[in-house]
Amino acid sequence: MRPLLLVASLLATAVSGGAIAGQLPPAPTDAVLTRADALARADARFAEIDTDRDGKISASERDAIPAPRRGPAAEGAEGRGGRAGMGGVRGIERADTDRDGFVTRAEFAAQAAAMFDRQDLNKDGKVDAAERATLREQRRERRGDRADD
Repeated sequence: MRPLLLVASLLATAVSGGAIAGQLPPAPTDAVLTRADALARADARFAEIDTDRDGKISASERDAIPAPRRGPAAEGAEGRGGRAGMGGVRGIERADTDRDGFVTRAEFAAQAAAMFDRQDLNKDGKVDAAERATLREQRRERRGDRADD
């Protein structure tokens, strides 16, 4: 009985720790992502970045986004837009369509919707593992990477 309680306690701590941190778990690589899910994830990400809760992302909030921790490949990723998702910092800057220096929730959502639409290759409202594999291969080809890397 004790081992069961210990496992249950550890599991509850791990689950609540993720919820407390406010982070969305990464989507499994074989999962299907719907447009609604993508927009909900973008809305949650906007809420994380908008630390002063004024409904817009300022330059200081954008600059405070930590760089990803993905090993050696992440080095220099900031310059390629490697922070924050949505194309990173540059993607957030591109989302500022009215060029007022702030990204509103609506601008952020529009950028996320456009990104999803580019990834939904067969236009069925879902991005599945096959589409992700195709997109990954296209990125490799653009970068000149070998497929077996």
